[in-house]
Amino acid sequence: MRPRGICCLAAALLTGCGEAALSDDPFARPAVCTSGVTRSPNASESPEMAPGRACIACHADSNAMSGEGDAPIFAFAGTVYPSAHEPDDCAASAAEGAEIRITDAKGRLFVELANAVGNFSDESGNFAYPYTAVIRYRGREREMLDKQMTGDCNGCHTQNGAMSAPGRLLLP
Repeated sequence: MRPRGICCLAAALLTGCGEAALSDDPFARPAVCTSGVTRSPNASESPEMAPGRACIACHADSNAMSGEGDAPIFAFAGTVYPSAHEPDDCAASAAEGAEIRITDAKGRLFVELANAVGNFSDESGNFAYPYTAVIRYRGREREMLDKQMTGDCNGCHTQNGAMSAPGRLLLP
């Protein structure tokens, strides 16, 4: 009995070590909806709509199709996730309260908080590009390395990443 228990303990420790090595690079992990909650893409319009989707592009398309211009066009908008490859419409509830700090080209600081699905947005009319971005959460922070010329964060920070983005906007 004793040798089998030791073997099981050793196997568990080895497996744990492998998992720790994998977690060192969050962008090397597989896609997953961490919350297990998916919002319907047809859900009513609200600040919690369409997590993970390109907010500004969708609003611009909606305004063009309706001719009404009632969908706000944001200075910047996106979704912060707890893992790097979350699918569209996955609610990022673990990111609620994350602070998104954007400094525009004129040195002005804009601060938004992620809502219950991880979404954030700002409708400031006098925003100046390019900008820098930092996400703060529970005493940690993650900084975007390059200045950006588009505020449609989910346009590049897709499930698999686009335009040199490695994946989703990720909690630090």
